[in-house]
Amino acid sequence: MIKTPILIVGAGPTGLMLSAQLHRYGAPHVIVDQKTGITKLSKALAVQARTLEQYRQLGIVDAALGQGFVANGARFIINGRVRAHVPLGEIGKGLSPYPYLYILEQSKNEALLHDYISANGGDVRWDAEVVDLHKNGTGYRGTIKRGDGSSQEFECDYLIGCGGASSFVRHFLQLPFEGGTNEQMFFVADLEMQLELEKQGLLLVINKNEFLAFFPMEGVDRYRVIGVLPPSIEDLENIPFDLLKTHIEENFGFEGKITGHSWTSRYKVHHRIASNFRAQNGFLAGDAAHIHSPAGGQGMNTGLGDAVNLGWKLAAVVNGWTGTNVLDSYDEERRPFGKQLVHTTDRAFGLIVSKSWGPRFIRTYILPRALSIILKFGALRRLMFQTISQTVINYRPSSQSDGSRFKKIHSGDRFPWFEWRGGNSFEWLQGTGYVVLCFGGAGALKVEGWSGPVIEIVVTGASAKAASAAGLPVTGCVIVRPDMHISHIYAE
Repeated sequence: MIKTPILIVGAGPTGLMLSAQLHRYGAPHVIVDQKTGITKLSKALAVQARTLEQYRQLGIVDAALGQGFVANGARFIINGRVRAHVPLGEIGKGLSPYPYLYILEQSKNEALLHDYISANGGDVRWDAEVVDLHKNGTGYRGTIKRGDGSSQEFECDYLIGCGGASSFVRHFLQLPFEGGTNEQMFFVADLEMQLELEKQGLLLVINKNEFLAFFPMEGVDRYRVIGVLPPSIEDLENIPFDLLKTHIEENFGFEGKITGHSWTSRYKVHHRIASNFRAQNGFLAGDAAHIHSPAGGQGMNTGLGDAVNLGWKLAAVVNGWTGTNVLDSYDEERRPFGKQLVHTTDRAFGLIVSKSWGPRFIRTYILPRALSIILKFGALRRLMFQTISQTVINYRPSSQSDGSRFKKIHSGDRFPWFEWRGGNSFEWLQGTGYVVLCFGGAGALKVEGWSGPVIEIVVTGASAKAASAAGLPVTGCVIVRPDMHISHIYAE
């Protein structure tokens, strides 16, 4: 019999991040997945600034930055001509230590998180499927069936579904998955290509009838390409690569040649969100809770954000640091963002792939020009970065935010990043509990309802001046949650 406070079902990026967070806070748990190991496929590619900031807290960001590369820009190729170039390399300068879009394949993200789990004494129970699941008082019981035919019963207090769009846990919790599915069938392929264009970042190819998106991958000639599956391909179970290769080359819009491929698949784009992310002591995270188009490179990053948000709260409850009411804030904080993301990415993807006259005109003539103009203005450039990078996410309406504010900074906001000679603000946030920052001689405030780790820091000198310039109080106190969001801000 396995008895554990927390059972995580699914060990993709979201489940692995949740397990890593629980290890960071010393919370016992078990994680299972019916796969035999971490994915060997590239899958998701984009790693946003907020994810890199969260990796920094885990101490794995340097390893991540050593394996991928920065996407320096995006080029719009309209009817065979480069009509716009959107620089991305330093678009968020001054807003994050990682002011760019980073490319790192999902397989490598999973490996980084798995290595962290192993280094902290944990493991993943691979080739293990949860079956025969039942309520057990306020918790759950069931059976874990292994690939070799053996099985073992379990009991847990908290059940977390991280098993993707077909989540067994979501079905068990009877949480509707609201939304729909785009009619078009899309393809994705990892290719080796020789192009006349220098490899600098994303290539968005738009012509009268077709749309293709090329995402750079590690390696001189490697790209991921997505597009609408051409009608000439009728066998959806066995896509002939020669036909797909011809379709892509005919719609390049520039000189290029496909020299090889490593992976091809088909899929339909869904836009769905669970009616709730929590049902009693059962929770959903990642694709089990929300699934949307790949527009903007948000999917994997959103799941990782779910895990960071839920991780410290579950750990705090299991470790006895705070009451169970903190768990209510997970759905309060993460579902509104998920709902907004499903809506916006669906509209953006519809604009990109629609063959109707209006959307074709907008993406061909208006969008490239609009982006070029937007990026000339600092405020709009910052807003674009903050939105895509997920650094704009705040939890102001949450029950964990008390409504306090100082100037433009509110409780629930991400703690700002800023530098001074010899340091930066994120160095204060490396601990595993709340951080209480005292400015101008103000006394430290108590973190109400919390008996876990608290780090008190008196801020003086150059760091205090930099904090004031970033909008924090000259004299006052700021309490920061374990996930780097502000809990309370007070100014004398």
